[in-house]
Amino acid sequence: MQHNSILLLSYWYPNKSNKNFGIFVKRHAKAIKECNKVVVLSVNVIKGTTIFKQYVDVFIDENGVETHQIYLESTYHKLLYVFLPFQYTIIKNYVLKNLQPIYHFNFIHSNVIFPCGIIGYKLSKKLNCKHIITEHWTRIDKFFKKSAYSFIAKKALNNAYAITCVSETLKQTVQKYTNNSRFYIIPNVIDGSQFFYDSSISKNKKLTFIAVASWMPHKNPFYFLDALQELFKTKKINEFKVIIVGKGGQIDQMKKANYGYEIEYTGGLNSDEIRTLLNKSHIFLHGSDYETFSVIIAEALLCGTPSVVSPYGIATEVINISNGFVTNNTPKDWQEKILKCTQSSYDNKAISEQLKHKYDSKIIGNLFAEVYK
Repeated sequence: MQHNSILLLSYWYPNKSNKNFGIFVKRHAKAIKECNKVVVLSVNVIKGTTIFKQYVDVFIDENGVETHQIYLESTYHKLLYVFLPFQYTIIKNYVLKNLQPIYHFNFIHSNVIFPCGIIGYKLSKKLNCKHIITEHWTRIDKFFKKSAYSFIAKKALNNAYAITCVSETLKQTVQKYTNNSRFYIIPNVIDGSQFFYDSSISKNKKLTFIAVASWMPHKNPFYFLDALQELFKTKKINEFKVIIVGKGGQIDQMKKANYGYEIEYTGGLNSDEIRTLLNKSHIFLHGSDYETFSVIIAEALLCGTPSVVSPYGIATEVINISNGFVTNNTPKDWQEKILKCTQSSYDNKAISEQLKHKYDSKIIGNLFAEVYK
């Protein structure tokens, strides 16, 4: 039974330019639809060939979610992205004309405080409905220290009906900037039909470490690459290879480091290819200086791959003695934890079972339903 009518507002959402951009928000939309009526309004401020062009794309997606995508194109797109009064006028007029008369929304549900949470806050006041903010952003601290919009952003947080964060780590970060006590932890959705342990896939004959990420800050592959170099040099681990999956500016830095062991760079891969490599590999490694969630950690575990990871996002919630180690991000600890992991015996199937259904769409949908109630 659908209890509420929700406008899910996001500036991070798959669009015509990038089919995977903000895919985690789209998965939340699908989850919310399990128990409530949801309409998505995504705003896309992108580079164009004229001073300004505006158009809208409306469709029902493969999950049955009605989706409205407003495109704001401009040669001055970076300036436009921070011109919130102009954006608000466009969004408000579109909602008042095309959506609110039909759906009579109970909630505006914004994703990420800037610019979406600020726009959503003003829109909720205009529509006289409750406002929820879901936070995913790794750059919260930087925003509140430097942005001219930090004052109105704090106002949006303080007045939100509820604030949801994808991990305890992120919750602790956001709490520094608001007196609002209505916080909920609601994780990202992870598709267990895409990531799972496949007993028909044999492990590589050579000990294989794998890392998967978009290789940009705050990711830090050098934690584990440097640790492996030391273990290799001291002959504590002899024969092994490392697979680096993904694209990003740090790839060139990794190559320039000229490590003494074998590294294979695959570039970007799809879910099926990543699942196969995770099943073939022996140990998953994830180095980072900050994470809000880190979906890939859960995906690796669902594939039954023991993991050694940095202490952020969901790391301490899902990693335990039976499936790997959480490091303290020092060189010594990375070396010790990787070495211990190579010397331990693991039940890959048992590892995969630990998180089964924990992040399913229906489970996450029920968590959101409780917040709306």
